Amino acid sequence: MENIVMLGPNVLAPEDLSLLGAIYDLVVDSLPGRMRTPRNRRQVALNLLCLSLRGERDPLELELGAAAGLTC
Repeated sequence: MENIVMLGPNVLAPEDLSLLGAIYDLVVDSLPGRMRTPRNRRQVALNLLCLSLRGERDPLELELGAAAGLTC
């Protein structure tokens, strides 16, 4: 995967947002039904944004980090 392209402070390029969207869908789809709550969906999105803005580029690390802190 190529480096995440920063267009400015805290701004991601469209292709990076597409990647984050794909990882978001992958993580949410992999959750058991009872865990697909609005709270967990929001947490996945926040985790992905935080990781990407810190410069994380590895899709596996993004996927693993996106699922951190989810509750049943």
